[in-house]
Amino acid sequence: MAESNPERLTSRTSAGLSKTGEREELFFPEPGMCFGCSTANPAGLHLRFFRDGDGVLCDATIPPTYQGALGVVHGGVQAVLLDEIGCAAVFFTTGSYVVTGELTVRYRRPCPVDEPLRVRAVVIADEGRYVTVRAEIRTEAAADVLTSAEGKFYRDLRRNEP
Repeated sequence: MAESNPERLTSRTSAGLSKTGEREELFFPEPGMCFGCSTANPAGLHLRFFRDGDGVLCDATIPPTYQGALGVVHGGVQAVLLDEIGCAAVFFTTGSYVVTGELTVRYRRPCPVDEPLRVRAVVIADEGRYVTVRAEIRTEAAADVLTSAEGKFYRDLRRNEP
């Protein structure tokens, strides 16, 4: 299970911080049994999302249970992180439930297990039927992008109000 990092960000003044300096946590109304974000899924990652300026942020530490190569987060789990943050970015900026239609992932550097990761996404285009999102994973301490993605997230007509 991933551990989220809800610490205070005292040096940031961007949108997304409350008047007390706490980050604004974002919640899906119905997380169901989602592997990424639902706390009801015992095998899930239990990711938590926060507003971050014009995007959405998730801090997570992935345990060795989810490694591929020794000490490296499995590529599929990295894709899950990017997919989840992409869906969250669309929902929390547009209010639309979405399903992933396309996700192109670029693995740039090894993504370490047991180290705090910062996953962030921003909506870059709203085409009506779908929304394009750009996302990335970095370590909390490093500026280098470890993994990046761009995806098309289609509005879920079953769940959105007409």
